[in-house]
Amino acid sequence: MARRLLYTHVVIRRRLSVQLTLVMLLVALVPLAGAGLLILNLVEHTLMERVRAGQEQRLAAGSALIQNYLRSATIKLKSIAQMIRKGEDPGEQTARFNAQTEPPDLFLEVAYWKVGKQEAELQAQAQQREYTNAQILSKSSNRGYNPKVKQQAYTWSNKDPILNEAANGNVWIAPTNDNVGPFNGLPISVPAVGGDVLTATLDLKPLSQILASVAGSERRIILQDAKGQTLATSGRDAFVAPAITQRRDVGHAGWIIEVSEPRDQALAPLQRARDRALLGFGLASVMAVGLAFLFAGRVVGPVRSLARTADALGRGDFTARTGIIREDEIGQLAQAFDRMAAAVQQIDQVKSEFVSHVSHELRTPLTSAKATLANVQDGIGGKESLGRVQEDLNRLIRMVNELLDVARIEAGITLAKQATDLGGLVRSSVELLRPIAKVELTVDGSGDTLDLDGARVQQIVLNLVDNALKYAKTRVDVEVRGREVRVRDDGPGVPPEHRERIFEKFSKVETGPKPPGAGLGLSIARKLAQLHGGSLTCEGNTFVVRF
Repeated sequence: MARRLLYTHVVIRRRLSVQLTLVMLLVALVPLAGAGLLILNLVEHTLMERVRAGQEQRLAAGSALIQNYLRSATIKLKSIAQMIRKGEDPGEQTARFNAQTEPPDLFLEVAYWKVGKQEAELQAQAQQREYTNAQILSKSSNRGYNPKVKQQAYTWSNKDPILNEAANGNVWIAPTNDNVGPFNGLPISVPAVGGDVLTATLDLKPLSQILASVAGSERRIILQDAKGQTLATSGRDAFVAPAITQRRDVGHAGWIIEVSEPRDQALAPLQRARDRALLGFGLASVMAVGLAFLFAGRVVGPVRSLARTADALGRGDFTARTGIIREDEIGQLAQAFDRMAAAVQQIDQVKSEFVSHVSHELRTPLTSAKATLANVQDGIGGKESLGRVQEDLNRLIRMVNELLDVARIEAGITLAKQATDLGGLVRSSVELLRPIAKVELTVDGSGDTLDLDGARVQQIVLNLVDNALKYAKTRVDVEVRGREVRVRDDGPGVPPEHRERIFEKFSKVETGPKPPGAGLGLSIARKLAQLHGGSLTCEGNTFVVRF
């Protein structure tokens, strides 16, 4: 059974240690983890805002540069158109156009078209040499060899917007590019003198360079037409990993400029913050686990000591103590437990002494009565022997009655209080003992009318007077004054060092010949006085009861 109890305590301790550790870890780490996640989310949100703000700035810059590039091209083409003279020799015009295309500049080609009621007619054209070679190799459906300019040229008519819009006085820019081999061109046109038209193929390669300068090395920017066809790009390939992307309308023919960058690269500071947070959380977890086990040990250790002490008390070792000396609540609990153990030890000691005293007090009259009866049976004793037996039996009866009184008082008796004349009660009680008094017995004074249990107060007076008669030499005086009763004898009195001990059960003070009795009368008298809210004290050879 003891092993089973010990095993149960061990299991409880282990569970308590684990529970305390888990609770402390949860209390310490959950808020820390929550705060860490909140901070990381805030960092991620801030970084995303910064990335998007940076992308918006690049989109705005790219859009402005694209619009500026197209504007510069149309302005330059208008300036060329102003230099055209109506009826000028086509060769001179071609030579002037060649100056605009060689060395390579904005335009891949420049062409002068005569537009009227009749079909449009190409008058002069100049091309970059490499662009001319690329056209020869290309089999474009909207181009063919023109014998007048002796070059590959567009086969436009008056109905084509590039000629029709410019002939009506408008600047026209194609909505999408027209590639020839490796060349990426964009047809544009402006009005010329006399209702004629000057066209050009704008080189879009510089746009890719412009976008690359805006994008930098970590991003990708592309320019697309309304149908999603790529017009220009910063040069970097599309990202395989998830990317952060933003788009913006350029403001021409539904063109869209798009910027993108790898999410992992853009949020690299977040990843570094996460790594540091994980490292910090790991270190905090290790510290929390260590501190949790340390604190759990500090809490569970005293619990184990309390359990061991409880086991020892359960086995009957009432000297066992926890030995815990602490100033906190656990220390207070241990001290209370030790006080309880001391009280249990004292109760056990009192019980042992009680049994020892009772057995001793009962054994003496029983042994005496047995011996006397044996003598009577043998014909040795007579009536005087039976008188001694009767005295022993009376002593036993009185002792049993006193033990019953002690048991009733300790169990908690209910007093039957009523208005009582204290003086009259004391006098009637003393008169009960006068027949057996061998010394002078006097009663003096008068008392107040109090709420008392008459039977219990009479028991107090009888015990005190009977005790005084045992030790008195010549007289016993009983005095009543208001709420106080004094019982005085002219015996040897009680020494000061024993005046409290005589009220303990089975306590006797040797002040002369050993008196009869078990030493319970004074203890019973004090308890009854205290039940009335009063007190019983000893002043040498005088006992004082105050109600």
